[in-house]
Amino acid sequence: MNNFKELAKLVKNRKENINFFYDLLDSEQWGEYFERLLTLSELKRDKTTLLAILRRLVDLKEENLIQEWKKNNFKEEKITKLKHKFYEEIRKFYEREHQELIYEIKERKIVNDFYQVLIQGVHNIGLVINAFEVSWTKEIIEKNNKILATQFPNLNDAMEFLRKNQLYQTTPKGDICERSYGVLVRIGNMWKFVPYARFFEDEILKLEFAFDDMIDKLKQIAKNEDELAYIEYFQKLKLAFCEKEEEKVIGAWQEAEFAWMKVKSPLQVGHPLEYYEDNYTHAVALEWDIRIEDESDFDALKFSKDIKQSFMRVYENIGIQDEQLKNEVLHNIDKTQLYVCAPMIYYGAELKGLFSAQVVPNDEFVSSIAGKKIFAFLNFVYENAKTKPFMRIASEIFNKDFLDYGRDILFFKEKIWKRVYEVSTIGHEFGHIFFIAKDSEKLMNQSGFFKNIEEYKATSGGLVNFFYHEQEDLKLPVFHELIKRAVSLIAWQRVEEVKPYYTEGLIHLSLLFQSGVLKFENNRLNVNFNLEYYENFKDATLKNYHDLAKHYALKLDAKEFLNRFCALENDIFMPLYPECKEFVQFYYDLYEKIGNEIDNSGEFERYKMQKKS
Repeated sequence: MNNFKELAKLVKNRKENINFFYDLLDSEQWGEYFERLLTLSELKRDKTTLLAILRRLVDLKEENLIQEWKKNNFKEEKITKLKHKFYEEIRKFYEREHQELIYEIKERKIVNDFYQVLIQGVHNIGLVINAFEVSWTKEIIEKNNKILATQFPNLNDAMEFLRKNQLYQTTPKGDICERSYGVLVRIGNMWKFVPYARFFEDEILKLEFAFDDMIDKLKQIAKNEDELAYIEYFQKLKLAFCEKEEEKVIGAWQEAEFAWMKVKSPLQVGHPLEYYEDNYTHAVALEWDIRIEDESDFDALKFSKDIKQSFMRVYENIGIQDEQLKNEVLHNIDKTQLYVCAPMIYYGAELKGLFSAQVVPNDEFVSSIAGKKIFAFLNFVYENAKTKPFMRIASEIFNKDFLDYGRDILFFKEKIWKRVYEVSTIGHEFGHIFFIAKDSEKLMNQSGFFKNIEEYKATSGGLVNFFYHEQEDLKLPVFHELIKRAVSLIAWQRVEEVKPYYTEGLIHLSLLFQSGVLKFENNRLNVNFNLEYYENFKDATLKNYHDLAKHYALKLDAKEFLNRFCALENDIFMPLYPECKEFVQFYYDLYEKIGNEIDNSGEFERYKMQKKS
């Protein structure tokens, strides 16, 4: 008997215990473990350093520590070494934590023998992935990407060089694939492209052994359709990892993802699905995890129906007839499987940051036949949000009334908070599906900036869906979340793997300034936070989204749309709208100075006390 609800509770309780580490911010006694991490960081002993360490351990975010190292004028080479040292510490912590969770699952017999073997098997594979991640990062991000960045200061030129020299992988039909499972190798002045299985031979051999061990055990005890689907998936996934013939790699991964789409158990495995840091060959990151279905009263059927109506309304408004595109999008929405879930165990690239939600697979050929899966980590994100202390930069930028509005929702109006998440985050994931065909990314990514507008397209698609299905009591909460998030995304200006979210933020901010919602003068940000300005912003977003939808329908280069809002200055995108640009510069300068400092006003403690009472 599988008690997945009990398993979700156990996972939640263990995560809550990790979140309690944030209580150390109220104490002078950090304990031996955190004193050791402090020594490892080579930073001074204060609350700002402790917060950066906690963000790395509890939330798996690297940027706070990187910011502190930069503030202390550490050289890039030293920061890279320290990042690796911290990765090793985080890896050890979670390998131990995950194994303890697995022992507890077995001891309490929460799931049957099949799932016990599966969970332990995924963990064993995860241990290999954790080590693999180090080699992957050093070779692809720290070596190859740096060489290409030096050789080609302009991303367009780098992309042209890669295309000209056929340094990419192809689909079974011979088309250039928009992502890769391989590594560039330089021999003298020549480059060649080789699959993961050829370049990382030792790591792949260990993976093959771990997969075989798990699959052999699962075969002996599999009984029902869900369990047999898992075995087929793991077999295909192993073959994909192990594929050494360049022209067969993408086809092998497509087969694995077709098999994965048939796995519909409440326990879902996440495998390498997306690329993030690699702007050149789009090497897929080494993601590996289990997500467990969580409790939720989210009405997926109604949401999906609204989403289809919203897409059709925009499609008809833009006046471009493309039956194939329309049918592909509607098919993808119909076939989408939605899982409200929580991360259970996680490895590799995910030890540098977890998702708030995800829509996958990214292979549009697979999706055109099998659809997509959307994962929404609703309760996980909510609990984490309540745990994090308030930051000084927020109170320096926004007035108290604006901050209190959002904090009251977070601490005292859980249902409203979760409905806003549905609009903004689940809406965002469905928004990725809008106006995307099998060849959209390939055609729109000629300059290498597709992702820089795709994240905006996703969020604004979710907003457009809300605008067409408004709920009066959510108008201001949704508006508040958008303003707060757009401003906070400025902090990611120089974080490579999340720059697409930074440029998304720049487009939102440009519209917020142009519609009069935001004004910046005398180093103060004024926010017109009311229904009148909500309507102004809504009108601006609807107009902009229709322009964007046309751009997607015509499959034009993404950079052409991005150029309407921002331009590259010293390799950093900056807004064209003067007032917006001035604010972005002001905010980022302030973030560099105080971005990791905690708000010491006592407001966070007051909210926590009120919540308890």
